[in-house]
Amino acid sequence: MNLENRLKELREQHKYTQDDVAGFLNISRQSVSKWELGKGYPDIDNLRRLSDLYKISLDQLITGKEKYNTQVASHSNESDHKTVGDFLWRHWWLVFPVFGMLSTWFYYYY
Repeated sequence: MNLENRLKELREQHKYTQDDVAGFLNISRQSVSKWELGKGYPDIDNLRRLSDLYKISLDQLITGKEKYNTQVASHSNESDHKTVGDFLWRHWWLVFPVFGMLSTWFYYYY
């Protein structure tokens, strides 16, 4: 299936008119019509907005199928959980100001 057919099919699946899509993209209805007739193609900004409107990835919008497995995306969420060791490894330089503050505190209070 080519892009113009996919654009029309997605619009009809979501029960949008060409005016609705044009209003969402801030373009003319004639532009949407040209895309669906294959007389022109949306630029990358409009493709991105269309993927947001239809809640699909750009790959799925352009090719009709998902190129990458969603499991890869969920794996990146696991890396958000950091341990104390990871924090200390990345911010080892914080030892010096903390040590300075503690030594000053001990010097004045003991």
